[in-house]
Amino acid sequence: MRFNRTAKKVLFTATFGLCLGAFEGFAQKREGSIQDEAIEVEKTRKIELQPQVSRGFDLLEEAQDLRKDRKMKYDLVDRKWEGTHLPKINTSIVDPREGDELTSSYGPKFKNVFKVGAGNYGHTLMNAHFGFTPNENSFHGLYINHDANRRGPVATSFSGRNENEIKVYSKTFTPSYLLNGSISYKRVEANWYGRPEEQFNNMANGTFGVYYDRFNYVGSISSAKKDAKFDYIATSGLTMMSTSQNEREWIWDSKIQTVLTINDNLSAHFSGDMTMSEYASLENNRRELYRVKPSFFYKSDRVSVHAGINVVNEKDKLRGLNTTSLFPVVKLDYKAANFIHFFAGLGGDTYFNTLSQMASQNPWLRNRIDLRNTAQTANVFGGFKGSNEHSFDFEFKFMYSEFSNLSFFVPSAADSSKYTVVYAGDIKKAQVMNFSGQFNYQLNERFLSVLKYDINQYDNLGTLEKAYHRPAMNISFTNSITFKDKIIISPDVFYMNGLYGLNPRTNTAVAMKDIIDLNLKVNYLITKKFNAAVSANNLLGKNYERYLFYPSQGLNYTVSVAYSF
Repeated sequence: MRFNRTAKKVLFTATFGLCLGAFEGFAQKREGSIQDEAIEVEKTRKIELQPQVSRGFDLLEEAQDLRKDRKMKYDLVDRKWEGTHLPKINTSIVDPREGDELTSSYGPKFKNVFKVGAGNYGHTLMNAHFGFTPNENSFHGLYINHDANRRGPVATSFSGRNENEIKVYSKTFTPSYLLNGSISYKRVEANWYGRPEEQFNNMANGTFGVYYDRFNYVGSISSAKKDAKFDYIATSGLTMMSTSQNEREWIWDSKIQTVLTINDNLSAHFSGDMTMSEYASLENNRRELYRVKPSFFYKSDRVSVHAGINVVNEKDKLRGLNTTSLFPVVKLDYKAANFIHFFAGLGGDTYFNTLSQMASQNPWLRNRIDLRNTAQTANVFGGFKGSNEHSFDFEFKFMYSEFSNLSFFVPSAADSSKYTVVYAGDIKKAQVMNFSGQFNYQLNERFLSVLKYDINQYDNLGTLEKAYHRPAMNISFTNSITFKDKIIISPDVFYMNGLYGLNPRTNTAVAMKDIIDLNLKVNYLITKKFNAAVSANNLLGKNYERYLFYPSQGLNYTVSVAYSF
């Protein structure tokens, strides 16, 4: 099969290239805080032993507990929120839910953690992370995750779900460079339960099942020299996915980012990336995207300017597409006072859409979906941000964008329980007006709070009556409160409105009910190595729908225990 031969060639090429290194992200300051636009590469003299067991393997944010001479992790994570320039479909507050992310409550002292849990809807949960440190400059880890519901909101086992993952990774430091690599396998199983319930009668369990198998290999090499004038990070990864509907997809994604410091005020930036993919169903479609983005960054005491160009070439075999686009990249930042900045800019980009991305947002996809890149042909934004550098920071932003091939999920006419992908902005560009903001508040080490909002208005959608399954408003309010270094309470509120779905049975738009999701998690630190937690989601018990015909679980809870060593 042509797909397999091509995939093997890409796998061999990627494997050879990835022997050089692995993924290492750029250092970031606290989200929402005022920061320079320059790229900074994290440079440390040794690997900190942090039990990175969340799915994103993000570093744990910790606050020092000086009274007990240990670090205690305050559980404020960016729960269930995604904010990017491209308005994505947010599936965060609807089934299938993600399982609890496993982190150690006592920071980097322990590199091995094991957690088990159970709850209603036949929920079972198991997380484990095991770390090995041969020396102070290297760290190897194994992460295992199981998260499943044997029953769901409709027809019991016919709406269950299952997710399993295993990941092996390694970090190595030398005086000149950092190496990081990982290999993972993940299987996600769901059911097409968004159909009339009488269809489940006399059907065997698993009849309406769908699964996705993902294999991922990623790695990078980056500079480790402190105060170097030239910094870089080169990343490459390969993802291979197969489905129960006889679909196959491989994605090879490589990127390089560099920064050359010219003087204290001026630096030159360059980023380039390449994405190659092949999607095989009844036909094989080969797609490619190449991007180069040179720019300069200037900063003074009050003003910073980041300006450059973004050149994108995309190819699509089945559509006979081979086009090159050029977008300006400009961002201005003015420091009006010590606590507030005003910013504005313009730009544009092309986003590479894949089956893997689509299935992560909506697992109820039919086969043979139409994959196209989304082009942000125009983007103008402005706003202000500030901080008192102590207890709060904030950002408010306005943005106007025009898109071609902006994607939407709609139920298939042949089977309303299976979704397909349609696009707007083919002839006349789709217009999106966006208002977003964030406010972070930290009273002290024991109380942290984050409020975010995201408001969108969609126009010029062509033949689409509504912006199907894209909310007009998305608000989240997440908190973390710690009592006496023993109890961590995390109450969260999520609100979403302005949702519309397309009913293919009547070919009309359906206004969907607003979603209010109240969640609460209580973590009790029994000892330095042992803790117990109770989490409850959807406290109002409403079987709301994020996607038409797919009700969510009502009130659901999980009781878990974790041991660190």
